[in-house]
Amino acid sequence: MGNAFHQGGWGMYPTAVIVVVLVAAALRFAIRPDARREPLLRQLSLLSFVIGALGTVTGCIKAFTSLEDTTPIHYALIGLGEALNCVAFGICGVVLGGIFIAIGRAKLAAKPAAELQDPHGL
Repeated sequence: MGNAFHQGGWGMYPTAVIVVVLVAAALRFAIRPDARREPLLRQLSLLSFVIGALGTVTGCIKAFTSLEDTTPIHYALIGLGEALNCVAFGICGVVLGGIFIAIGRAKLAAKPAAELQDPHGL
């Protein structure tokens, strides 16, 4: 994993930050589900993927730019590796977050309707 993170270049840092936030929020949702948190989780999931895609685009730009400069082909391959690692990391975060969100949703579905309307029993 450390090698993949290193190969992913600068794009791995913002991807890692948002993936950690997503997984933490999804884990909290799995432990204590609250329907009001679902929009935030959807946005964090989307953001994780989009930031990973941004790293992918910059990696592709790096790869194709190195081909244009007539540098050795291995620099182009480094750029493609950077691109793929960023999006793969973002997708892994979305999948892990999705598992926790599914657990939270299952817990929400199991609650009686009266408890969902008035969680404090007031």
